[in-house]
Amino acid sequence: MISILIVDDHPMVREGLAAMLESEEGFRVAGLAPDGEAGLAAAVKERPDVILSDVRMPKLDGFAMLSQIKAVLPKAKVLFLAGMPLKDEESRARRDGASGYLPKDVDQDRLSQAIRDVAADPKMFACVEFQSAPSPLTGRELDVLRHLARGLQRDQIAAALGIGSESVKTHLKGIMAKLGCPNATSAVGKAYELGILRA
Repeated sequence: MISILIVDDHPMVREGLAAMLESEEGFRVAGLAPDGEAGLAAAVKERPDVILSDVRMPKLDGFAMLSQIKAVLPKAKVLFLAGMPLKDEESRARRDGASGYLPKDVDQDRLSQAIRDVAADPKMFACVEFQSAPSPLTGRELDVLRHLARGLQRDQIAAALGIGSESVKTHLKGIMAKLGCPNATSAVGKAYELGILRA
Protein backbone atom coordinates (compact mmCIF):
# COMPACT_ATOMS: atom_id res chain seq x y z
CA MET A 1 0.00 0.00 0.00
CA ILE A 2 1.47 3.34 -1.07
CA SER A 3 0.66 6.20 1.33
CA ILE A 4 0.28 9.63 -0.27
CA LEU A 5 0.22 13.13 1.22
CA ILE A 6 -1.51 15.77 -0.96
CA VAL A 7 -0.39 19.40 -0.57
CA ASP A 8 -2.33 22.08 -2.50
CA ASP A 9 -3.84 25.44 -1.58
CA HIS A 10 -7.02 24.83 -3.62
CA PRO A 11 -9.54 22.71 -1.65
CA MET A 12 -11.20 21.36 -4.82
CA VAL A 13 -7.84 20.20 -6.19
CA ARG A 14 -6.91 18.51 -2.89
CA GLU A 15 -10.24 16.76 -2.56
CA GLY A 16 -10.41 15.83 -6.24
CA LEU A 17 -6.95 14.25 -6.15
CA ALA A 18 -7.78 12.44 -2.91
CA ALA A 19 -10.99 10.96 -4.33
CA MET A 20 -9.24 9.94 -7.54
CA LEU A 21 -6.30 8.29 -5.78
CA GLU A 22 -8.44 6.54 -3.15
CA SER A 23 -10.31 4.87 -6.02
CA GLU A 24 -7.05 3.26 -7.17
CA GLU A 25 -6.05 -0.10 -5.74
CA GLY A 26 -2.91 0.03 -3.64
CA PHE A 27 -3.12 3.73 -2.73
CA ARG A 28 -3.94 5.30 0.65
CA VAL A 29 -4.24 9.05 1.14
CA ALA A 30 -2.37 9.72 4.40
CA GLY A 31 -3.36 13.37 4.64
CA LEU A 32 -4.26 16.67 2.97
CA ALA A 33 -2.46 19.97 3.56
CA PRO A 34 -3.45 23.48 2.37
CA ASP A 35 0.06 24.97 2.11
CA GLY A 36 3.77 24.19 2.36
CA GLU A 37 4.00 24.76 6.12
CA ALA A 38 1.15 22.33 6.82
CA GLY A 39 2.65 19.97 4.22
CA LEU A 40 6.00 19.94 6.02
CA ALA A 41 4.33 19.22 9.38
CA ALA A 42 2.17 16.45 7.87
CA ALA A 43 5.17 14.89 6.09
CA VAL A 44 7.16 14.70 9.33
CA LYS A 45 4.17 13.25 11.22
CA GLU A 46 2.82 10.83 8.60
CA ARG A 47 6.04 9.94 6.73
CA PRO A 48 4.14 9.12 3.52
CA ASP A 49 5.69 7.13 0.69
CA VAL A 50 4.98 9.92 -1.81
CA ILE A 51 4.17 13.62 -1.32
CA LEU A 52 2.08 15.05 -4.15
CA SER A 53 2.50 18.81 -4.05
CA ASP A 54 1.53 21.98 -5.86
CA VAL A 55 4.49 24.22 -6.73
CA ARG A 56 3.06 27.71 -6.12
CA MET A 57 1.49 28.02 -2.66
CA PRO A 58 1.25 30.56 0.18
CA LYS A 59 3.46 30.46 3.29
CA LEU A 60 5.98 27.95 1.89
CA ASP A 61 6.03 27.27 -1.83
CA GLY A 62 6.73 23.78 -3.12
CA PHE A 63 10.49 24.27 -3.48
CA ALA A 64 10.91 25.74 0.01
CA MET A 65 8.84 22.88 1.42
CA LEU A 66 10.92 20.33 -0.53
CA SER A 67 14.17 21.68 0.86
CA GLN A 68 12.89 21.63 4.45
CA ILE A 69 11.40 18.14 4.09
CA LYS A 70 14.66 16.83 2.61
CA ALA A 71 16.56 18.29 5.59
CA VAL A 72 14.58 16.12 8.03
CA LEU A 73 13.50 13.25 5.74
CA PRO A 74 16.30 12.84 3.16
CA LYS A 75 14.55 9.89 1.47
CA ALA A 76 11.21 11.69 1.07
CA LYS A 77 9.75 11.55 -2.43
CA VAL A 78 8.07 14.79 -3.55
CA LEU A 79 6.21 14.73 -6.85
CA PHE A 80 5.28 18.23 -8.04
CA LEU A 81 2.09 19.07 -9.93
CA ALA A 82 2.09 22.42 -11.75
CA GLY A 83 -0.96 24.31 -13.02
CA MET A 84 1.15 25.98 -15.67
CA PRO A 85 4.24 23.81 -16.25
CA LEU A 86 7.49 25.70 -16.80
CA LYS A 87 10.68 24.15 -18.12
CA ASP A 88 12.88 26.05 -15.66
CA GLU A 89 10.78 24.74 -12.76
CA GLU A 90 11.16 21.18 -14.02
CA SER A 91 14.95 21.67 -14.17
CA ARG A 92 14.95 23.11 -10.67
CA ALA A 93 12.82 20.21 -9.40
CA ARG A 94 15.42 17.76 -10.74
CA ARG A 95 18.27 19.80 -9.28
CA ASP A 96 16.64 20.14 -5.84
CA GLY A 97 15.93 16.43 -5.45
CA ALA A 98 12.22 16.16 -6.26
CA SER A 99 10.93 12.85 -7.61
CA GLY A 100 8.96 14.34 -10.48
CA TYR A 101 7.25 17.31 -12.10
CA LEU A 102 3.96 16.85 -13.93
CA PRO A 103 1.24 19.18 -15.25
CA LYS A 104 -1.92 19.23 -13.11
CA ASP A 105 -4.00 18.15 -16.11
CA VAL A 106 -2.04 14.89 -16.47
CA ASP A 107 -4.44 11.97 -16.90
CA GLN A 108 -5.23 9.62 -14.02
CA ASP A 109 -3.38 6.61 -15.46
CA ARG A 110 -0.20 8.60 -16.02
CA LEU A 111 -0.33 10.13 -12.55
CA SER A 112 -1.01 6.79 -10.87
CA GLN A 113 1.88 5.19 -12.75
CA ALA A 114 4.18 8.07 -11.81
CA ILE A 115 3.31 7.61 -8.12
CA ARG A 116 4.01 3.88 -8.35
CA ASP A 117 7.28 4.51 -10.21
CA VAL A 118 8.66 7.04 -7.73
CA ALA A 119 7.54 4.93 -4.75
CA ALA A 120 9.45 1.94 -6.17
CA ASP A 121 12.61 3.69 -7.41
CA PRO A 122 14.39 6.40 -5.38
CA LYS A 123 16.29 7.54 -8.49
CA MET A 124 13.14 7.98 -10.56
CA PHE A 125 12.11 11.41 -11.87
CA ALA A 126 8.59 11.36 -13.31
CA CYS A 127 7.89 13.93 -16.01
CA VAL A 128 6.19 14.34 -19.35
CA GLU A 129 7.39 16.16 -22.44
CA PHE A 130 5.72 19.53 -22.64
CA GLN A 131 6.13 22.88 -24.24
CA SER A 132 6.15 25.77 -21.77
CA ALA A 133 2.78 27.44 -22.11
CA PRO A 134 3.17 30.84 -23.72
CA SER A 135 1.94 33.79 -21.70
CA PRO A 136 -1.59 34.79 -22.74
CA LEU A 137 -0.56 38.44 -22.31
CA THR A 138 1.04 40.72 -24.89
CA GLY A 139 4.45 42.25 -24.24
CA ARG A 140 2.89 45.61 -23.38
CA GLU A 141 0.38 43.98 -21.01
CA LEU A 142 3.29 42.24 -19.29
CA ASP A 143 5.07 45.59 -18.91
CA VAL A 144 1.95 47.10 -17.32
CA LEU A 145 1.53 44.07 -15.03
CA ARG A 146 5.15 44.20 -13.86
CA HIS A 147 4.83 47.89 -12.93
CA LEU A 148 1.51 47.14 -11.23
CA ALA A 149 3.17 44.38 -9.19
CA ARG A 150 5.73 46.95 -7.99
CA GLY A 151 2.89 49.03 -6.57
CA LEU A 152 2.74 51.78 -9.22
CA GLN A 153 -0.54 53.60 -9.84
CA ARG A 154 -2.07 54.01 -13.30
CA ASP A 155 -0.59 57.48 -13.94
CA GLN A 156 2.86 56.34 -12.75
CA ILE A 157 2.71 53.30 -15.07
CA ALA A 158 1.74 55.57 -17.96
CA ALA A 159 4.71 57.85 -17.25
CA ALA A 160 7.13 54.95 -16.85
CA LEU A 161 6.05 53.37 -20.16
CA GLY A 162 5.61 56.64 -22.05
CA ILE A 163 1.98 55.94 -22.89
CA GLY A 164 -1.32 57.60 -21.98
CA SER A 165 -3.27 56.82 -18.82
CA GLU A 166 -6.22 55.62 -20.95
CA SER A 167 -3.91 53.16 -22.71
CA VAL A 168 -2.87 51.76 -19.34
CA LYS A 169 -6.57 51.40 -18.44
CA THR A 170 -7.19 49.51 -21.69
CA HIS A 171 -4.24 47.19 -21.05
CA LEU A 172 -5.46 46.55 -17.50
CA LYS A 173 -8.89 45.58 -18.83
CA GLY A 174 -7.22 43.15 -21.25
CA ILE A 175 -5.08 41.65 -18.48
CA MET A 176 -8.07 41.14 -16.16
CA ALA A 177 -10.16 39.61 -18.95
CA LYS A 178 -7.42 37.18 -20.04
CA LEU A 179 -6.63 36.10 -16.49
CA GLY A 180 -10.29 35.95 -15.44
CA CYS A 181 -9.81 38.40 -12.55
CA PRO A 182 -12.25 41.05 -11.24
CA ASN A 183 -9.57 43.61 -10.37
CA ALA A 184 -5.92 44.53 -10.87
CA THR A 185 -4.77 43.22 -7.46
CA SER A 186 -6.16 39.75 -8.07
CA ALA A 187 -4.66 39.80 -11.59
CA VAL A 188 -1.19 40.32 -10.09
CA GLY A 189 -1.78 37.41 -7.68
CA LYS A 190 -3.01 35.17 -10.49
CA ALA A 191 0.00 36.09 -12.64
CA TYR A 192 2.38 34.97 -9.88
CA GLU A 193 0.36 31.78 -9.35
CA LEU A 194 0.56 30.95 -13.07
CA GLY A 195 4.25 31.76 -13.28
CA ILE A 196 3.69 34.68 -15.69
CA LEU A 197 5.33 36.92 -13.08
CA ARG A 198 8.26 35.60 -11.09
CA ALA A 199 8.91 36.61 -7.48
